[in-house]
Amino acid sequence: MLRWIYRWQFRSKAASLLMAGAILLVISFILVALSGKSAYQAHRLATEGGFATGTVSKKVMHRASDNGTSSTSYDVSYLFTTSEGRQIESSDTVDPGVWDQIVEHGPVVVEYATTEPTINRLKATTSVTAVVYIVLFAGSIVGLLGATLAVTGLLALRTAPVSAGTSASNSDAAMARGRINVEQPLIRKGRVNPWIVVGGILLFGGSIFLLVGVLALRQERLFHAEGLTATALVLTKNSHVEYSRQNNSQETKYDVGYRFATPDGRWVQGSDKVDGRTWRSIRERDLIQIIYLPERPARNRLLANDPGTGPWIAGALGGVLIAGGTLLLGYGFFDAAGKHRKSRK
Repeated sequence: MLRWIYRWQFRSKAASLLMAGAILLVISFILVALSGKSAYQAHRLATEGGFATGTVSKKVMHRASDNGTSSTSYDVSYLFTTSEGRQIESSDTVDPGVWDQIVEHGPVVVEYATTEPTINRLKATTSVTAVVYIVLFAGSIVGLLGATLAVTGLLALRTAPVSAGTSASNSDAAMARGRINVEQPLIRKGRVNPWIVVGGILLFGGSIFLLVGVLALRQERLFHAEGLTATALVLTKNSHVEYSRQNNSQETKYDVGYRFATPDGRWVQGSDKVDGRTWRSIRERDLIQIIYLPERPARNRLLANDPGTGPWIAGALGGVLIAGGTLLLGYGFFDAAGKHRKSRK
């Protein structure tokens, strides 16, 4: 293992270029795979799209559950006939608002590619957003950069075989003597005071916790002072796994999406994070109580989802981290100044 680490450390130009290129190529493949199909279909529909009136054959809502799908989805199956008389059966995933407007066995407008009718979608479906094209463009750029680095690394290996072998033999000899000359980090060399680094990290983390706590407390104060309650319709449920560094384990996060109407007839969609017990007790298309700010209805949450002491804890933790970081930063700068004065004598 020590020999492998030595041979592949970043002072070796060819090895570092190959490793960086491989990582970038993997990232590029993931980004292109996620966005390429949607972008290609959107391009085909934009360049050779035709329209037909189809008939809805079935509407299906896939509920989210712990044992099944992690997110709620709304699917519509339909039949349509192309201008050439070809009958196509297809389906599309739509948002809850479109799903509510569509009626089973009713008419629906379908957009399809004239040369490949199997590429189609409901006209009411939201088109591909700019995010898809941004992801595809970013994936292409990352892939081009990764390929360039990988080719450069391969060329470096071919043009410098002797030096690579010399480095390997020197490393073997050094290991045989029980020593490996690896360049020490800047902190270990004393160029950067470790107290300054730790203090800066604590100060940065504390600022984030304090900001989150203050914003949450301010919003809760507005909810209690100005908030209005409304009955909302549950549209979606979503669960996803996140890695928690604090507990060094994976945790499941739960979200609930809903729609409600304000007194002036405006429809607003919102979402809120809930615990697992609340998530399991709620079902799609149920009615729940929410609270929102009349001046800004987009700021809303479930009425029963009061954060309690959470914002206070986040704010207090942020204050403690900021105080500790400030002390460590001060001590680090004072210590560095003292060492600098001694070195000049």
